[in-house]
Amino acid sequence: MEPILVIAIIILAFWSVITTFRAIYLILTKEFAGDKLSWILISLVAIIGPILWVTKGKKLISSARK
Repeated sequence: MEPILVIAIIILAFWSVITTFRAIYLILTKEFAGDKLSWILISLVAIIGPILWVTKGKKLISSARK
C-alpha cells in the first residue's frame, strides 16, 4: 500500500475519533435542540457519524442558543 494512502487513512481515523469526542462533549454540556441520546449514538457510528455531526448536528446547538 502506498505510504500516502496509509497516512490519509490514519488522519481520517484520528479526525473521526476527535470529532466524536468533541460532539459528545458539546451535546452533554451545551443546550441542545435535538434528542441527545440519538445524536450521541449517531456520532459514534464510525466515519459517517462525525460527518453527520459536522453537517447537521452542530446546527442544533446553534439554534438552541437563540
